[in-house]
Amino acid sequence: MNKTYFNIKHVGIAVSLLCLIVIGTISCDEASVGQIPTDDIAPSGLSNVVITPEYGGGLVSYDLPKEEDISYVRCEYENDGKLCSVNSSVYNSSLKIVGLSDTTEMKVSLYVVDHSENLSEPYEASFTPLPSPMKAVLESFVVTPTYGGAKITWENPAEVLVGISFLAANDEGVLELQDIYYTSAAHGIKSLYGFTTDKRLFALSLVDKYENVSDTVKVEISPLFEEEFSKDFFADGHLLGDNISTRSNRPVSNLWDGTTDVIWHTDPAAGYSVPQFFTVDLGVIGDLSRFILWERYDYAYSQHNLRLFDVYGTDSLTHEIDDEYYADIDQWTQDWKLISECEVIKPSGSKVGTNTEEDLAASRAGFNFDFKENATNIRYLRFVVKETWAKTTAMHAAEISVFGDARGAND
Repeated sequence: MNKTYFNIKHVGIAVSLLCLIVIGTISCDEASVGQIPTDDIAPSGLSNVVITPEYGGGLVSYDLPKEEDISYVRCEYENDGKLCSVNSSVYNSSLKIVGLSDTTEMKVSLYVVDHSENLSEPYEASFTPLPSPMKAVLESFVVTPTYGGAKITWENPAEVLVGISFLAANDEGVLELQDIYYTSAAHGIKSLYGFTTDKRLFALSLVDKYENVSDTVKVEISPLFEEEFSKDFFADGHLLGDNISTRSNRPVSNLWDGTTDVIWHTDPAAGYSVPQFFTVDLGVIGDLSRFILWERYDYAYSQHNLRLFDVYGTDSLTHEIDDEYYADIDQWTQDWKLISECEVIKPSGSKVGTNTEEDLAASRAGFNFDFKENATNIRYLRFVVKETWAKTTAMHAAEISVFGDARGAND
Protein backbone atom coordinates (compact mmCIF):
# COMPACT_ATOMS: atom_id res chain seq x y z
CA MET A 1 0.00 0.00 0.00
CA ASN A 2 1.50 3.33 -1.04
CA LYS A 3 1.21 6.27 1.34
CA THR A 4 2.03 9.85 0.39
CA TYR A 5 2.18 12.75 2.81
CA PHE A 6 1.56 16.49 2.67
CA ASN A 7 1.08 19.17 5.32
CA ILE A 8 -2.49 20.18 6.07
CA LYS A 9 -3.79 22.38 8.92
CA HIS A 10 -7.18 21.72 10.43
CA VAL A 11 -7.41 24.78 12.64
CA GLY A 12 -10.85 23.89 13.91
CA ILE A 13 -9.63 20.49 15.03
CA ALA A 14 -6.69 21.94 16.87
CA VAL A 15 -8.88 24.45 18.66
CA SER A 16 -11.27 21.67 19.72
CA LEU A 17 -8.46 19.60 21.15
CA LEU A 18 -6.88 22.56 22.92
CA CYS A 19 -10.16 23.07 24.75
CA LEU A 20 -9.50 19.70 26.40
CA ILE A 21 -6.19 20.75 27.90
CA VAL A 22 -6.05 21.58 31.58
CA ILE A 23 -3.96 24.73 31.95
CA GLY A 24 -0.66 23.66 33.48
CA THR A 25 2.89 24.74 33.93
CA ILE A 26 4.03 24.56 30.30
CA SER A 27 4.08 27.87 28.44
CA CYS A 28 5.55 29.48 25.35
CA ASP A 29 6.32 33.20 25.01
CA GLU A 30 4.72 33.81 28.41
CA ALA A 31 5.96 36.49 30.85
CA SER A 32 6.79 35.43 34.39
CA VAL A 33 4.52 36.60 37.18
CA GLY A 34 5.84 36.69 40.74
CA GLN A 35 6.34 38.70 43.89
CA ILE A 36 8.25 41.96 44.03
CA PRO A 37 11.96 41.13 44.46
CA THR A 38 13.31 41.57 47.99
CA ASP A 39 16.97 40.94 47.10
CA ASP A 40 19.18 40.44 44.08
CA ILE A 41 21.21 37.48 45.26
CA ALA A 42 21.04 34.61 42.77
CA PRO A 43 20.57 31.07 44.13
CA SER A 44 22.94 28.22 43.41
CA GLY A 45 22.32 26.03 40.38
CA LEU A 46 21.19 22.43 39.94
CA SER A 47 23.45 19.41 40.23
CA ASN A 48 23.36 15.79 39.12
CA VAL A 49 21.15 16.64 36.14
CA VAL A 50 20.05 13.64 34.05
CA ILE A 51 17.84 13.93 30.96
CA THR A 52 16.08 10.74 29.85
CA PRO A 53 14.61 10.94 26.32
CA GLU A 54 10.94 10.01 26.08
CA TYR A 55 8.42 9.84 23.25
CA GLY A 56 7.83 13.43 22.20
CA GLY A 57 9.90 14.87 25.05
CA GLY A 58 12.17 14.07 27.95
CA LEU A 59 12.30 13.56 31.71
CA VAL A 60 14.73 15.91 33.51
CA SER A 61 15.81 14.83 36.99
CA TYR A 62 18.15 16.81 39.26
CA ASP A 63 19.25 17.68 42.77
CA LEU A 64 18.30 21.06 44.21
CA PRO A 65 20.81 23.21 46.08
CA LYS A 66 20.49 23.03 49.86
CA GLU A 67 19.13 26.53 50.28
CA GLU A 68 15.87 27.67 51.86
CA ASP A 69 15.22 30.61 49.54
CA ILE A 70 14.12 28.50 46.52
CA SER A 71 10.77 28.86 44.77
CA TYR A 72 10.89 26.60 41.70
CA VAL A 73 12.98 25.22 38.82
CA ARG A 74 12.58 26.66 35.37
CA CYS A 75 13.45 24.86 32.12
CA GLU A 76 13.63 26.88 28.91
CA TYR A 77 13.88 25.50 25.39
CA GLU A 78 12.86 26.34 21.84
CA ASN A 79 10.16 24.32 20.08
CA ASP A 80 9.12 25.04 16.52
CA GLY A 81 10.58 28.54 16.70
CA LYS A 82 8.89 29.43 19.99
CA LEU A 83 10.58 29.97 23.34
CA CYS A 84 8.90 27.59 25.78
CA SER A 85 9.30 26.92 29.45
CA VAL A 86 8.38 24.35 32.08
CA ASN A 87 8.28 25.23 35.78
CA SER A 88 8.56 22.63 38.53
CA SER A 89 7.85 23.11 42.23
CA VAL A 90 10.62 23.08 44.81
CA TYR A 91 8.95 19.96 46.19
CA ASN A 92 9.80 18.02 43.03
CA SER A 93 13.10 16.61 41.88
CA SER A 94 12.19 16.31 38.20
CA LEU A 95 10.20 17.90 35.40
CA LYS A 96 8.91 16.76 32.03
CA ILE A 97 9.31 18.28 28.58
CA VAL A 98 6.39 17.20 26.38
CA GLY A 99 4.72 18.00 23.07
CA LEU A 100 7.79 17.82 20.81
CA SER A 101 6.96 16.78 17.28
CA ASP A 102 10.38 15.82 15.88
CA THR A 103 13.57 14.05 16.90
CA THR A 104 16.13 16.82 16.35
CA GLU A 105 18.56 17.64 19.13
CA MET A 106 16.99 19.89 21.76
CA LYS A 107 18.96 22.41 23.83
CA VAL A 108 17.63 23.23 27.30
CA SER A 109 18.56 25.77 29.96
CA LEU A 110 17.75 24.94 33.58
CA TYR A 111 17.47 27.62 36.27
CA VAL A 112 16.82 27.63 40.00
CA VAL A 113 14.50 30.53 40.86
CA ASP A 114 14.25 31.99 44.36
CA HIS A 115 11.44 33.80 46.13
CA SER A 116 12.64 37.11 44.69
CA GLU A 117 12.58 35.71 41.14
CA ASN A 118 16.37 35.73 40.94
CA LEU A 119 17.68 33.13 38.51
CA SER A 120 20.72 30.96 39.07
CA GLU A 121 23.37 30.50 36.44
CA PRO A 122 21.86 28.25 33.74
CA TYR A 123 22.67 24.59 33.50
CA GLU A 124 22.97 24.01 29.74
CA ALA A 125 22.32 20.58 28.27
CA SER A 126 21.13 18.87 25.09
CA PHE A 127 19.18 15.71 24.37
CA THR A 128 17.39 14.05 21.47
CA PRO A 129 13.75 13.15 22.15
CA LEU A 130 12.27 9.87 20.97
CA PRO A 131 9.75 10.04 18.13
CA SER A 132 6.43 11.72 18.94
CA PRO A 133 3.66 9.30 20.00
CA MET A 134 1.58 10.87 17.24
CA LYS A 135 4.10 9.63 14.67
CA ALA A 136 3.62 6.05 15.87
CA VAL A 137 -0.14 6.43 15.38
CA LEU A 138 0.30 7.95 11.94
CA GLU A 139 2.63 5.22 10.73
CA SER A 140 0.31 2.46 12.00
CA PHE A 141 -2.71 3.43 9.86
CA VAL A 142 -3.95 0.68 7.55
CA VAL A 143 -6.72 1.50 5.06
CA THR A 144 -8.54 -1.38 3.35
CA PRO A 145 -11.67 -1.64 1.18
CA THR A 146 -14.89 -2.57 2.91
CA TYR A 147 -18.54 -2.70 1.94
CA GLY A 148 -19.53 0.75 0.73
CA GLY A 149 -16.30 2.45 1.81
CA ALA A 150 -13.03 2.10 3.66
CA LYS A 151 -11.99 0.48 6.93
CA ILE A 152 -9.19 2.21 8.85
CA THR A 153 -7.28 0.59 11.72
CA TRP A 154 -4.50 2.03 13.87
CA GLU A 155 -2.38 1.52 16.97
CA ASN A 156 -1.71 4.07 19.72
CA PRO A 157 0.88 2.37 21.96
CA ALA A 158 1.45 5.44 24.15
CA GLU A 159 -2.34 5.94 24.51
CA VAL A 160 -2.02 9.68 23.88
CA LEU A 161 -5.05 11.80 23.09
CA VAL A 162 -5.26 12.50 19.36
CA GLY A 163 -7.86 13.91 17.03
CA ILE A 164 -8.19 11.99 13.76
CA SER A 165 -9.68 13.67 10.70
CA PHE A 166 -11.15 11.25 8.16
CA LEU A 167 -11.55 12.55 4.62
CA ALA A 168 -12.85 11.11 1.35
CA ALA A 169 -12.91 12.44 -2.19
CA ASN A 170 -16.27 13.47 -3.60
CA ASP A 171 -17.33 12.59 -7.15
CA GLU A 172 -15.26 15.53 -8.42
CA GLY A 173 -12.17 14.20 -6.67
CA VAL A 174 -12.06 16.88 -3.97
CA LEU A 175 -11.27 15.69 -0.44
CA GLU A 176 -14.07 16.41 2.02
CA LEU A 177 -14.07 15.97 5.80
CA GLN A 178 -16.22 12.98 6.79
CA ASP A 179 -15.66 12.81 10.52
CA ILE A 180 -13.39 13.86 13.39
CA TYR A 181 -12.70 11.30 16.08
CA TYR A 182 -10.93 11.90 19.41
CA THR A 183 -9.36 8.92 21.13
CA SER A 184 -6.62 7.80 23.50
CA ALA A 185 -7.36 4.08 23.15
CA ALA A 186 -4.47 1.72 22.41
CA HIS A 187 -6.21 0.29 19.34
CA GLY A 188 -8.75 1.81 16.98
CA ILE A 189 -10.97 0.97 14.05
CA LYS A 190 -13.20 3.23 11.98
CA SER A 191 -15.21 2.64 8.82
CA LEU A 192 -16.47 5.20 6.31
CA TYR A 193 -19.61 4.21 4.42
CA GLY A 194 -21.94 5.37 1.67
CA PHE A 195 -19.65 5.21 -1.39
CA THR A 196 -19.91 3.52 -4.77
CA THR A 197 -17.46 0.91 -6.01
CA ASP A 198 -15.54 3.50 -8.05
CA LYS A 199 -11.89 3.96 -7.06
CA ARG A 200 -11.74 6.77 -4.55
CA LEU A 201 -9.17 8.68 -2.52
CA PHE A 202 -9.38 8.42 1.26
CA ALA A 203 -7.19 10.44 3.61
CA LEU A 204 -6.59 11.06 7.29
CA SER A 205 -4.48 13.28 9.53
CA LEU A 206 -3.82 13.82 13.23
CA VAL A 207 -3.59 16.63 15.72
CA ASP A 208 -2.49 16.30 19.34
CA LYS A 209 -3.28 18.42 22.39
CA TYR A 210 -0.11 20.44 21.88
CA GLU A 211 -1.41 21.62 18.49
CA ASN A 212 1.06 19.49 16.55
CA VAL A 213 -0.54 18.60 13.21
CA SER A 214 0.67 15.60 11.26
CA ASP A 215 1.12 15.07 7.57
CA THR A 216 -1.87 13.53 5.81
CA VAL A 217 -1.93 9.90 4.74
CA LYS A 218 -3.66 9.36 1.38
CA VAL A 219 -4.77 5.98 0.05
CA GLU A 220 -6.76 5.26 -3.10
CA ILE A 221 -9.01 2.18 -2.96
CA SER A 222 -12.18 0.77 -4.55
CA PRO A 223 -14.96 0.16 -1.99
CA LEU A 224 -16.86 -3.12 -2.10
CA PHE A 225 -20.48 -3.20 -3.25
CA GLU A 226 -23.05 -2.55 -0.52
CA GLU A 227 -26.78 -1.96 -0.46
CA GLU A 228 -29.40 -1.58 2.23
CA PHE A 229 -31.62 -4.64 2.51
CA SER A 230 -35.24 -3.86 1.74
CA LYS A 231 -37.36 -3.77 4.88
CA ASP A 232 -40.36 -4.81 2.79
CA PHE A 233 -39.16 -8.40 3.25
CA PHE A 234 -38.42 -8.20 6.98
CA ALA A 235 -40.62 -10.21 9.34
CA ASP A 236 -40.88 -11.26 12.98
CA GLY A 237 -38.89 -14.49 13.08
CA HIS A 238 -39.73 -15.30 16.69
CA LEU A 239 -38.50 -18.60 18.04
CA LEU A 240 -39.12 -20.38 21.31
CA GLY A 241 -37.32 -18.45 24.03
CA ASP A 242 -37.67 -15.05 22.34
CA ASN A 243 -39.18 -12.20 24.32
CA ILE A 244 -42.36 -11.82 22.30
CA SER A 245 -44.19 -9.67 24.87
CA THR A 246 -45.32 -6.16 23.99
CA ARG A 247 -46.07 -3.08 26.01
CA SER A 248 -48.77 -0.66 24.82
CA ASN A 249 -49.12 -2.53 21.51
CA ARG A 250 -45.60 -1.79 20.24
CA PRO A 251 -44.45 -5.01 18.50
CA VAL A 252 -40.99 -5.92 17.24
CA SER A 253 -42.11 -5.13 13.66
CA ASN A 254 -41.84 -1.45 14.63
CA LEU A 255 -38.08 -1.95 14.26
CA TRP A 256 -38.44 -1.93 10.47
CA ASP A 257 -41.37 0.43 9.89
CA GLY A 258 -39.08 3.09 8.42
CA THR A 259 -39.33 5.63 11.24
CA THR A 260 -37.51 6.17 14.53
CA ASP A 261 -40.56 7.92 15.98
CA VAL A 262 -42.39 4.62 16.63
CA ILE A 263 -40.64 2.16 18.91
CA TRP A 264 -40.66 -1.53 19.83
CA HIS A 265 -41.23 -2.16 23.53
CA THR A 266 -41.50 -5.44 25.45
CA ASP A 267 -43.37 -5.84 28.73
CA PRO A 268 -41.20 -5.45 31.88
CA ALA A 269 -43.66 -7.63 33.81
CA ALA A 270 -43.62 -10.53 31.33
CA GLY A 271 -41.19 -12.59 33.41
CA TYR A 272 -38.35 -13.07 30.91
CA SER A 273 -34.79 -13.51 32.12
CA VAL A 274 -31.37 -12.38 30.93
CA PRO A 275 -30.10 -12.95 28.31
CA GLN A 276 -33.13 -11.96 26.26
CA PHE A 277 -33.65 -13.05 22.65
CA PHE A 278 -35.45 -11.67 19.62
CA THR A 279 -35.23 -12.79 15.99
CA VAL A 280 -35.54 -10.94 12.68
CA ASP A 281 -36.23 -12.71 9.39
CA LEU A 282 -34.62 -10.65 6.60
CA GLY A 283 -36.74 -12.42 4.00
CA VAL A 284 -33.73 -12.90 1.70
CA ILE A 285 -30.36 -14.60 1.97
CA GLY A 286 -27.32 -12.36 1.62
CA ASP A 287 -23.83 -11.49 2.73
CA LEU A 288 -24.03 -8.96 5.55
CA SER A 289 -21.66 -6.03 6.11
CA ARG A 290 -23.15 -3.94 8.92
CA PHE A 291 -26.31 -2.75 10.62
CA ILE A 292 -27.50 0.44 12.29
CA LEU A 293 -29.53 0.36 15.50
CA TRP A 294 -31.48 3.39 16.65
CA GLU A 295 -32.38 3.36 20.33
CA ARG A 296 -35.41 4.95 21.95
CA TYR A 297 -34.25 8.56 21.83
CA ASP A 298 -36.35 10.02 24.67
CA TYR A 299 -34.62 7.52 26.98
CA ALA A 300 -31.17 7.75 25.38
CA TYR A 301 -28.61 5.52 27.11
CA SER A 302 -31.09 4.51 29.79
CA GLN A 303 -34.00 2.28 30.76
CA HIS A 304 -34.56 -0.70 28.39
CA ASN A 305 -32.31 0.48 25.53
CA LEU A 306 -29.83 -2.19 24.46
CA ARG A 307 -26.28 -1.81 25.73
CA LEU A 308 -24.49 -5.17 25.39
CA PHE A 309 -25.65 -7.77 22.89
CA ASP A 310 -24.49 -10.37 20.37
CA VAL A 311 -25.97 -11.16 16.98
CA TYR A 312 -26.10 -14.68 15.54
CA GLY A 313 -27.05 -15.57 11.98
CA THR A 314 -28.10 -18.55 9.88
CA ASP A 315 -29.45 -19.21 6.41
CA SER A 316 -32.27 -21.53 7.48
CA LEU A 317 -34.14 -22.94 10.47
CA THR A 318 -33.32 -26.57 11.23
CA HIS A 319 -36.04 -27.06 13.86
CA GLU A 320 -39.68 -26.07 14.30
CA ILE A 321 -39.94 -22.59 15.79
CA ASP A 322 -41.45 -23.92 19.03
CA ASP A 323 -38.77 -26.58 19.51
CA GLU A 324 -37.00 -26.53 22.90
CA TYR A 325 -33.78 -26.39 20.93
CA TYR A 326 -34.24 -22.62 20.44
CA ALA A 327 -34.77 -21.98 24.15
CA ASP A 328 -31.41 -23.54 25.06
CA ILE A 329 -28.63 -21.09 24.23
CA ASP A 330 -26.03 -23.82 24.60
CA GLN A 331 -27.68 -25.76 21.78
CA TRP A 332 -28.66 -23.38 19.01
CA THR A 333 -25.52 -21.21 19.28
CA GLN A 334 -23.49 -24.28 18.32
CA ASP A 335 -25.13 -24.22 14.89
CA TRP A 336 -25.65 -20.50 14.26
CA LYS A 337 -22.77 -18.16 13.41
CA LEU A 338 -21.76 -15.48 15.90
CA ILE A 339 -21.58 -12.57 13.44
CA SER A 340 -21.39 -9.48 15.66
CA GLU A 341 -20.49 -8.63 19.26
CA CYS A 342 -21.90 -5.22 20.11
CA GLU A 343 -21.67 -2.57 22.78
CA VAL A 344 -23.43 0.77 22.56
CA ILE A 345 -20.80 3.34 23.54
CA LYS A 346 -21.81 6.61 25.11
CA PRO A 347 -19.35 9.20 23.75
CA SER A 348 -19.07 11.24 26.95
CA GLY A 349 -18.89 8.25 29.26
CA SER A 350 -21.08 10.13 31.74
CA LYS A 351 -23.37 8.35 34.18
CA VAL A 352 -26.79 7.08 33.19
CA GLY A 353 -29.31 9.92 33.11
CA THR A 354 -26.75 12.59 32.18
CA ASN A 355 -26.27 13.16 28.44
CA THR A 356 -24.16 15.70 26.59
CA GLU A 357 -25.04 17.18 23.21
CA GLU A 358 -22.50 14.80 21.69
CA ASP A 359 -24.25 11.85 23.34
CA LEU A 360 -27.63 12.91 22.00
CA ALA A 361 -26.27 13.51 18.51
CA ALA A 362 -24.79 10.00 18.45
CA SER A 363 -28.07 8.52 19.66
CA ARG A 364 -30.04 10.37 17.01
CA ALA A 365 -27.62 9.28 14.26
CA GLY A 366 -27.88 5.59 15.23
CA PHE A 367 -25.17 3.13 16.26
CA ASN A 368 -23.26 1.45 13.46
CA PHE A 369 -22.04 -2.13 14.01
CA ASP A 370 -19.96 -4.19 11.61
CA PHE A 371 -20.67 -7.83 10.94
CA LYS A 372 -17.78 -10.26 11.00
CA GLU A 373 -16.34 -11.74 7.81
CA ASN A 374 -18.27 -14.96 8.44
CA ALA A 375 -21.62 -13.18 7.95
CA THR A 376 -22.26 -14.82 4.58
CA ASN A 377 -25.44 -16.52 3.37
CA ILE A 378 -27.52 -15.14 6.24
CA ARG A 379 -31.31 -14.83 6.39
CA TYR A 380 -32.17 -14.97 10.10
CA LEU A 381 -30.68 -12.68 12.75
CA ARG A 382 -31.06 -13.64 16.39
CA PHE A 383 -30.14 -11.02 18.97
CA VAL A 384 -28.88 -12.11 22.39
CA VAL A 385 -29.28 -9.11 24.69
CA LYS A 386 -26.98 -9.45 27.67
CA GLU A 387 -27.56 -6.05 29.23
CA THR A 388 -29.79 -3.02 28.87
CA TRP A 389 -28.72 0.36 30.25
CA ALA A 390 -30.86 -0.12 33.37
CA LYS A 391 -30.08 -3.87 33.53
CA THR A 392 -33.75 -4.73 33.05
CA THR A 393 -35.59 -7.79 31.70
CA ALA A 394 -37.36 -5.70 29.07
CA MET A 395 -36.16 -4.14 25.83
CA HIS A 396 -37.00 -1.25 23.56
CA ALA A 397 -35.52 0.27 20.41
CA ALA A 398 -36.68 2.44 17.54
CA GLU A 399 -35.34 1.09 14.24
CA ILE A 400 -32.85 -1.21 12.56
CA SER A 401 -31.29 -1.12 9.07
CA VAL A 402 -29.20 -3.94 7.58
CA PHE A 403 -26.60 -3.61 4.82
CA GLY A 404 -24.68 -6.01 2.64
CA ASP A 405 -24.95 -7.78 -0.70
CA ALA A 406 -27.89 -9.96 -1.65
CA ARG A 407 -27.28 -9.93 -5.42
CA GLY A 408 -27.79 -13.37 -6.84
CA ALA A 409 -27.90 -15.06 -3.45
CA ASN A 410 -31.52 -16.12 -3.90
CA ASP A 411 -31.40 -17.14 -7.57
